Amino acid sequence: MENSTTLDVIKYGTAVLTTQDFQGQGAVDHNIMRQHGQVIDNNPNPTILVSSGAVGFGKIAMNGYDFKDVDDTTIKRVLAELGQPDLMEAWKQSIPHKKVLQKLVTYYDLQRQTVKDTVRTAINNNLLYVFNFNDGVDDSELKETQAHQFGDNDHLAAQVAGFSTEFSDTVRLILNTSADGFMLKDQKTALAELQAEDITADFVATHCNGTSNGGTGGMGQKLENAQKALASGVSEVWIVNGKDPAQLHAVLNGEHAGTRIIKQNA
Repeated sequence: MENSTTLDVIKYGTAVLTTQDFQGQGAVDHNIMRQHGQVIDNNPNPTILVSSGAVGFGKIAMNGYDFKDVDDTTIKRVLAELGQPDLMEAWKQSIPHKKVLQKLVTYYDLQRQTVKDTVRTAINNNLLYVFNFNDGVDDSELKETQAHQFGDNDHLAAQVAGFSTEFSDTVRLILNTSADGFMLKDQKTALAELQAEDITADFVATHCNGTSNGGTGGMGQKLENAQKALASGVSEVWIVNGKDPAQLHAVLNGEHAGTRIIKQNA
């Protein structure tokens, strides 16, 4: 281990970074991004972002354009590559006091020594990496007919948090979603804490359904990947409401917001 300071891996889904009106037209939520950027700017801990949104930003840039004679998956690949520069520019503008780098990866890239070396260098030099899945070269995230490999980057966030344990004694994964944490079925308030050992297939099937608006993930994906992150050495996982940046601020400052997920014997 190289760093005794907590390393924060903070994940953003498409639904947090964009808005949709009643006609389904999207827009970048610059206000939310600026508020999160201020919180991240003020976080003294080394930080890595895992950010979805490239396809959503691409759709916004095309403004309802109707692609001709091409399948939906290819369209999404194009939209991802169109939207990725806009997504990165929005993050750079939102986090003005840190140097922001981009890291586009597929599943196997996280095993590469080159990836680990560049991330280690960024952490040691107070640079901020923004990870995203490279949809332009691997479309497994884009196909609605198959199980999503990363689930709107929830799996990617868990993988990044897990391999970040090589760089810090304590790694904390924070998942920004559009809910106030995890709620049991038919409950109106989020659980303050959840044990990873309680996240069974039956538990997920009973209490989780659907995906987030504009994304491919859902609460079930988040719980399952939180469990995987904890199994790989991550200290704790938080599910907070990304539309309320005060919740991220609270967690980063040692307070409670949303749902904290830990291993029973941690």
